[in-house]
Amino acid sequence: MNFDENDVAKYAQLDLVNIISRYVLLQPSRKALKGKCPFHKDDTTSLMVSPEKNTFKCFGCGAEGGAVEFLMGIDGKSRNEVISQLAQQTFGVTKKVVA
Repeated sequence: MNFDENDVAKYAQLDLVNIISRYVLLQPSRKALKGKCPFHKDDTTSLMVSPEKNTFKCFGCGAEGGAVEFLMGIDGKSRNEVISQLAQQTFGVTKKVVA
């Protein structure tokens, strides 16, 4: 079974705050949450997470995106590998991404 664009969109909409909270201590900050970016040596809270938009952005290193992009950076895996991993963890589905 292969992934199609609809599958990819589902994984991109997973709860980003829940995913990032597994790796980063997030603190409230106005309309967003902030924390130390795991992608570079961060002595400040340069990582901002928008629950409303379901996106993140680091104002230190420039990393940004959604759930898939965050996990790509954390795990050092390709987009296809992360989507396959999310499918297995979230839905117990094993598929290959259509290139």
